[in-house]
Parts: sequence; structure tokens; C-alpha cells
Amino acid sequence: MDDFEKQHDTYFSHLVHFDPQLLESLHAPGALSDSMRIASTNDPVVIERMSTVTAVANLPEQHEADRSRYLQALLDIYGMLPVQAQHSASVAGTTVIAPEREGRILAERLDVLPQKRGWTPHAKRMPVAGGLLVGVDEWLPSQADRLVIVDGVVASGVTLMAMLQLTLRPGADVEIFTCHSTRQGALALARYAEQLKVSLTLHVGHVSGALNGKFYAVEPDAPDQVLLGDVGDTISPVTPAFPPRGQRRDRA
Repeated sequence: MDDFEKQHDTYFSHLVHFDPQLLESLHAPGALSDSMRIASTNDPVVIERMSTVTAVANLPEQHEADRSRYLQALLDIYGMLPVQAQHSASVAGTTVIAPEREGRILAERLDVLPQKRGWTPHAKRMPVAGGLLVGVDEWLPSQADRLVIVDGVVASGVTLMAMLQLTLRPGADVEIFTCHSTRQGALALARYAEQLKVSLTLHVGHVSGALNGKFYAVEPDAPDQVLLGDVGDTISPVTPAFPPRGQRRDRA
């Protein structure tokens, strides 16, 4: 964990553990919830944009033009969602979370982050004994009744599930906006929200792929081909510099 904290110049004030048995139950096969709004169901252009994302993610070397095409494809997918993140984020009393890095970058490009109720926490997953441990830093609100989350993609879903656990009161409403999700990740989010007794709506561009042993999204018939790669690594070189986060506090 110390290595992750040093790498991202932060420290994790919250830790949420998902053991292998819990992950297996959350990722088990099943029918997608009616609360999921999948844009590609009615708009095939979404799948075309996803093809661009996958092609760039699997290039042996990415140039600036490739990264820009990748970023624009993600933004295009957001624009094709039936409900726009800006609309949901503008509802009175809404807290917005856009995790570093891709969530924050995309939310800024979409003009979603409000001045006073917008949060950009680090949320990093770490493998632990077959399960996953999610570390979340101190830039995270608590006890929200209405939450909008903007993120690039959903693979295992654990980082967003950690956000739900740490921020929502029972009975709260949450909307998640993302360009892509694996089926396992979408199922896990719906099941975890039910366990927490919160109302979840997932707005997603496309659902496809499968999780590999490292919990990355890959093509089921070609496990060496990633669907999206590391979104933050891909788009951060063609976006404004990382914003200041204030002075780090020493551990107590």
C-alpha cells in the first residue's frame, strides 16, 4: 500500500476490502438490471467509438494524435448517453464524485464538477490474497443523499462500490455515468447497491468484454487484447496538468 501512496502522492484514509468470495458472488452471471441505461442498445455509433478506443489501447506505441482520438471517442460516447451527466449533476443537493484520473479529466471536459460539491478522490485497487483492497484518500465526501459519479470505465466495479459504501446514506439515490462496463462490473454495482439499500441508475455507453485474472477488461475470445487499457495513462498526456490538491497531512 505504501508504494501506491508514494506513486500517487497521497495517502489512503479509507480502505475497503472485497474478498474473493464476495467478488465471486457480485460477479456471478445474471440478468442486467432494468436500472441500467445502455446507449449502444439503440445507437450503433457508440460501438464504432468503442472500436476506436480498443484500437488505440492495443497500439504498440501511442502518439499524441492517437491519444486525442481516444479521448474524443470517450467524450463522444458521453454525448450519446440518453441522459446527460451535466443534467443530473445540476439537480439541487447533488454531490459529484469524479475519481482521479480519468473521471476527473472527463468530468472537467464535460463541465460537470460543481464548485462546492465536486470531489476528485484517488481510489486505487490493490490485489490482496485473491481479492481486492480499495484505498481511497481523504478527498471524499460523506453522508450524501444524492450522488452523481463520473468515471471512464467500469471493469470489476470495486472502486465505485467503495465510493458508494463510504459516501451514501441508506435510501440515497446515485447515478453513475461511464463510457463502458464489463457485464460483471455492471452486475456487481447493481448487487452492491441493493446490499447497501441505495437506489442506483447506471448510464453506460456499451457493455462488453470480460474480466481477466487481474480484473482488467479484455476480449473474451482474445484475452491478450484489452478493451480500453489504462484510461488515465492514455488521456492524461493530452489534457491539462494535474491540479494541485493541497498540502498532504502526516499520518496521525
